[in-house]
Amino acid sequence: MRENQIKAVLQRDLKKLLKSLGVYDAVCGSRECCYFCREPLSLETISAVFPYDESVCFCCGRPECCNAMLNLEQEER
Repeated sequence: MRENQIKAVLQRDLKKLLKSLGVYDAVCGSRECCYFCREPLSLETISAVFPYDESVCFCCGRPECCNAMLNLEQEER
């Protein structure tokens, strides 16, 4: 699979993914924020998890944040 392809995770597997990345407790404690709007996240409000500058970053479900994430992907190419 190419590195720039989007990978999907089912909602039921999100907890396992976040634990494997070492960020589950931070998300559950609302200590992680959307990379774009800086709003605190929860398991219910995470729309995407993505790597950026060697960090685990998150995007909420707001349309403007999702668009910004897609634009960020295009800028990296």
